[in-house]
Amino acid sequence: MIPKRLDQLASTIGANFSGSDDSVVIERIAIDSKGAAPGSLFVALSGRRTDGHRFVEDAFENGASAAVVSQSEVDSLNIKSGWTLLAVPSPLTALQQLATRDRIESFEKVVAITGSNGKTIVKDALATMLGRKSIFASPVSYNSQLGVPLSVLSCERRVSIGVFEAATSAPGEMSVLQGILSPDFGVLTNIGMAHYAAFGSQKAIAFEKMKLFENIPSNGWVVLPNAEHLLDEAIQKLRCQVFYVGAKDQVLALHAANVGEACEVRLSDGEKTAVARIAARAPYIVSNLHAAATAAYLLGATLDDIAEAIDGYVPPATRLEIWSSPDGIRIINDAHSSDPLSARAALGAAALGAPEGGRKFFVFAEMRELGDRGQHEHRQIGAYAAEHRFDELFLVGNGHLGSTAEGFTASRPDGAVVTVSNYSDLKAQLLPRLRRGDVVLFKGPRNAGMAQTAREIAGSLAQRTLWVDLAAIKENVARLHRHCGGGQVRIMAMLKALAYGTDLAQHAYWLAGLGVQHIGVSSTSEGIAVRKTGATQDIFVFLPDRDDIKSLARFRLVPVLYSSELIDAFAVALAGSGERIDVHLKIDTGMHRLGVSPSEAIELARKIERTGTMRLTGVCTHFAAADEPEHDERTRRQIELFKTTIARLRMAGFDNLIVHAANTAATIRFPDSHFDMVRVGLGLYGLHSSEATQKALNLSLAIGVTSRIASAQTRQAGESIGYGYSYTAGHSMTVATVPFGYNDGIPWRVAGQGHVLIDGKPARIVGRVSMDQMQIDITEHEGVTPGSEVLIYGAHNGHVLRPETVAEMAGTIPHELLIRLGQRVHRVYLER
Repeated sequence: MIPKRLDQLASTIGANFSGSDDSVVIERIAIDSKGAAPGSLFVALSGRRTDGHRFVEDAFENGASAAVVSQSEVDSLNIKSGWTLLAVPSPLTALQQLATRDRIESFEKVVAITGSNGKTIVKDALATMLGRKSIFASPVSYNSQLGVPLSVLSCERRVSIGVFEAATSAPGEMSVLQGILSPDFGVLTNIGMAHYAAFGSQKAIAFEKMKLFENIPSNGWVVLPNAEHLLDEAIQKLRCQVFYVGAKDQVLALHAANVGEACEVRLSDGEKTAVARIAARAPYIVSNLHAAATAAYLLGATLDDIAEAIDGYVPPATRLEIWSSPDGIRIINDAHSSDPLSARAALGAAALGAPEGGRKFFVFAEMRELGDRGQHEHRQIGAYAAEHRFDELFLVGNGHLGSTAEGFTASRPDGAVVTVSNYSDLKAQLLPRLRRGDVVLFKGPRNAGMAQTAREIAGSLAQRTLWVDLAAIKENVARLHRHCGGGQVRIMAMLKALAYGTDLAQHAYWLAGLGVQHIGVSSTSEGIAVRKTGATQDIFVFLPDRDDIKSLARFRLVPVLYSSELIDAFAVALAGSGERIDVHLKIDTGMHRLGVSPSEAIELARKIERTGTMRLTGVCTHFAAADEPEHDERTRRQIELFKTTIARLRMAGFDNLIVHAANTAATIRFPDSHFDMVRVGLGLYGLHSSEATQKALNLSLAIGVTSRIASAQTRQAGESIGYGYSYTAGHSMTVATVPFGYNDGIPWRVAGQGHVLIDGKPARIVGRVSMDQMQIDITEHEGVTPGSEVLIYGAHNGHVLRPETVAEMAGTIPHELLIRLGQRVHRVYLER
């Protein structure tokens, strides 16, 4: 949010104020006490599972500056001295009121997107297509009565266009969201059966969704699906222009050939054409991209802009994730939503891409809130699965799933139906059935556990897996934010080298939901990959090339300039282009790698401003040894030199700069290096570059690397193992082969001194590490068989082998250990 005084916020929500200081400045909103920090306003919300009032004390202990609480709960709180409370009738309503005010202050124009399915795909694609503009998009799928205000309030500055999703589950909710967003433009993806029970008919669902657009002014517009007659009556109430996707007179045509993993898309406005290649995977994804492209075109994006933005497009996680195991088993995870429209689309897409000769499994966890239509719709889905020749139906839970089974067996008597009560039983029943060539489609309601189960099963089938604990990363972001004192200190997530091997694009997109609005990458190509996920954060490129100007401007990337020659090259390239880009200037304070000397800083800052095509918005430096206590005096000299340089720049008139210097180690060990922003890379994953940082701040280990026993054999005394006869058994021993070698990321040098864990117990690495495998001594391990899980390093299933320890044994650093991870190591993201 744009920083505001607490008394202004209290006035906005009509709160009864109690506390010592109403002039404190609030920088951000927190609804999780773990994320509270100085400068934050904790909002105590009541939900189905818990009540935020139980965590007010935790929020203040974590540094919250104030808390919004319900008037009815004040007497039940054990109020302590120093607490500042804003009491209101409803904390949720108060949050929505704050967002309504911030919408006016933060956004010149707003695009609101709704529909039964596809909202997030349209939102993310539209944000990417509008890359040249100053925009902000709601993080991940924040679209509810709570999610929309949190999205609005997470924007930190005024921007030209805000792009938001809006969803409704009951009558009257859309009017609230319309009041918050007050959209200037709108997109409707489709009308399905989601929440049918609450509305009673599809027509009522259509009316509710269209309420989002009823106050769009006459100079605005709305993009609607063609030939959707449920909308006819609601359209009559609109004051704005209406454009239809797929109509004969559509403003932008989009045609896809051979929908699948590699699909050519041709865009045309009647005069020009442009071509892109995407991984469409399903026809509905093409339809969603068509809606986004139409909206982008109406907002001024050119055909070339749109084509360049979606070229190489891959749907984000849980929008038809597709993964193939080394044994040729195909996992399709579409467990983001579950209603008749999306279920039919998923079944059709899965059947479309199924290989010849394999079996098809449909794992289904019901469709909720269909009311008196529930039994009929569930039966239809069963029949639809049979029509697409699915062989086995796995039903998870209860509800109307019996009707699904009836519809399936009626149309396919030879098909098998398996009913399980929970996801543990699902894994136990499904995994032994799978064999090469099989396809498994997972479909279920969001937050029901299906998506996570699909990923876990995919990981279980993989020979090599990196497990990334997103909840642990969330905890680390909160701890680091508190460690920096909250307030105006921002966190830049450093995602260079594919986010330290964990997957660049996935992390950038997900971190937006944690309020991380600044991303750092090494190259321009990395920055483009982040932007193409729909990420709207500020993206900083620390090693820009002089030939990158067009892409930097097109994808709104901020280059960090590190020499006078690079400044000159950028000035020449931008001259006459009509573009003006933001840049940061890097100062060399002692690292002696890249950066301009402190004595040149003012002259070069002025040179940048004189170009008229570049705007200096920040300065930075880099520390050489902030993690090594023996060099602390040198680090302090770097900090003081940087402070002096910043003071001189401000005296010269450069007083609105974002100043940043600290890497993870400096963030932890040197508070006076925090300035306006800190750059955290390894710390996101709970890893430390030295014992000094590990002692100074406890972080949660967020990564684990596993493999599985491929085979086990007895070796007699005197027999050699592996290449080069480098290891000879001194006694009879059992040796297991693990398919994880130096091509997968384990350093060759751990041979003979490193170990792995099996059920928490060390197993020594014997012989040389090969390209694809290694051998381990399991003589003392009982019950180990082919398929048993092996922890290479990290944290998984309650066991821990610190990556720092493995790196030390290999004579390297944890950074290198992570970025070595090969592409055949399957990435699985865990949510708790």
